[in-house]
Amino acid sequence: MTPYPPPPMPIFIGPYIGGGIGLSQAKKGCLGMLSGGGRGCDDSDMAWGGYAGYRLFQFAAAELAYHDLGKVTATGPGSTEHVHAAVMDLTGLGILQITENLSAFLRLGAYRATLDTSIRGVDDHTNGNVTYGAGLQWHLAMLSGLGVRIDWQRYKNVGGDTTLYGINTYDELNASLYWRFR
Repeated sequence: MTPYPPPPMPIFIGPYIGGGIGLSQAKKGCLGMLSGGGRGCDDSDMAWGGYAGYRLFQFAAAELAYHDLGKVTATGPGSTEHVHAAVMDLTGLGILQITENLSAFLRLGAYRATLDTSIRGVDDHTNGNVTYGAGLQWHLAMLSGLGVRIDWQRYKNVGGDTTLYGINTYDELNASLYWRFR
């Protein structure tokens, strides 16, 4: 006979690390030095990254992450140029435990982005702003620390109006594996 009320679900509290791959897209495409000239624009690229986090209590965690968002590439007659984006972010996660092994989360935080380009004579640009996202994570087994995660994250206003890079918004869809330390 099942006791009433049922016992609470076990909740993991503590550190974890993870990493994965995905796809990023610069929502405004080729801007600034990559725009114009009849060039074609490839605004999507493979993304990869890693993160370390700490689940503070049942409904919240904090994460520090690095994401390489890949390149936005402009191709035209006789030339191919690109802008590469990489970000570090610090986010807080609000977590909803759906079942023992499945949870959903929303994230909100800040990022620091670095843009570089293949165009000679253009300095790198660094700026920061807001990032947010959402995802699902599934613990493969309660006895094991291994799990999988799929999440979407947006980086607002990467770049600058006063630079040759322009301002873009990057979206990243990512699948990753993580390990919870016990």
